[in-house]
Amino acid sequence: MRLKLILTLEIAFAGIYLALTRSLLVIYLTSIGLTVGYISAMVVASSTASLILSIILYKFPRFVARRVRVKFILAHAGERIFWIPMVLTDNMYMITLSYMILNMSSTILGVFMNLLIYSSFDEAGIRDVTAKRTAAYNFTNVIGSILSILLLAILPPEVKFQIIFITGSLIGLLSTLMISLADMSKMEGVEIPPAIERPEQFFSISSFLLAFLTSNNLLGIFWQPYLMNVLNAPDYVAAGINFAGTFASILGSALWAKRSLRTFRIALASVILTPITAILIPIPSAHIGISAFNGVVGTGAVFLGNFLFARYLSRFGVLRSSIIMVLLSNLSQLLATPFGIIFSQNYMILFISVLLLMISSNFLALLTIPEVAMVPAHAARTYSYLLYTTSLTGYSFIVETTVEAITLTLRLLALTLVLIILYILYRLVWFLAMI
Repeated sequence: MRLKLILTLEIAFAGIYLALTRSLLVIYLTSIGLTVGYISAMVVASSTASLILSIILYKFPRFVARRVRVKFILAHAGERIFWIPMVLTDNMYMITLSYMILNMSSTILGVFMNLLIYSSFDEAGIRDVTAKRTAAYNFTNVIGSILSILLLAILPPEVKFQIIFITGSLIGLLSTLMISLADMSKMEGVEIPPAIERPEQFFSISSFLLAFLTSNNLLGIFWQPYLMNVLNAPDYVAAGINFAGTFASILGSALWAKRSLRTFRIALASVILTPITAILIPIPSAHIGISAFNGVVGTGAVFLGNFLFARYLSRFGVLRSSIIMVLLSNLSQLLATPFGIIFSQNYMILFISVLLLMISSNFLALLTIPEVAMVPAHAARTYSYLLYTTSLTGYSFIVETTVEAITLTLRLLALTLVLIILYILYRLVWFLAMI
């Protein structure tokens, strides 16, 4: 009970902190003259660095299992502190470096937070604390968003971002103080299984969650610009879809927290309606309702991924499950951002892409995950195994083909170099013969 309270208070302070920092990042960068292209490149670069770090942690998990408390608190504090130098300069290189460091700190923080929760609670406890943390975060994030709007309106233009970001960072450090009070003894030296049991199930759950998270991130990139640029919605309506989605997620947390996993079929089927209704309904204010609906059912879909990892902890391993959740989040952001940039003006392609990703996540869940599958459990396990082996075969073929292509390229380069040397020697001999 004490740890649940600490974790809930930690995310509550984080909700306000993130509303005063990360949520205002694009506005701040635009205000100091950085272009959309540079902002997008900065986000892609930091996402790539975070993804690489996630992969390194996954390949070398022992780093996470040793001296846990010091690393956890340093990463937690580092993510908050590096907003301060970022807002005290207008040098784009310092801003990029600070943003990259805080995002990498966020990756390490995410791994440790998952590890703390997964190592401290059973499946029921994980579901309970996940629901409470989600509700607390969304509630305080709304409060933080309102506070950020007020501060932007009343503070002097030349210092308002500095005051807001530094205030946000200090509030964020209160959540660091909360997490420093937690008992982390179960995290220290956590067992690392030599291999994952049921790798096909691990792959199916990861694929489902990646497809859904990518669709959600992509929708978040272009939905507001679509409202303002195509439907000519006022800015307060565009902002309203964020508020509606956040408020609805609080309700979604309570709704899905204790449901049986089979009930999550409703959430999976319902999320498909979001891109369909968003593209078909031309009334801007109606999109606030669509966002609220998406907040409820989208929370259920994300919870399903979390709860499935919680159920299979003994087979997947606590540490690997903790890392893969962060890795999937980073990868989904990296996949969505460039796609959103490339097709930024073609909203039909973007909506169809979101729809296809959501349909793919549904097929993956309903055919390969026994807990929610529409087919018998033995058939779902068979499909899961076929998906895994087919993907593994395809991966092996790509790797072998790539290695062969690189080898052939190197041989051709070596042959070219030899021919060039022979030509130079020939010219040299000819020159000497003419003397």
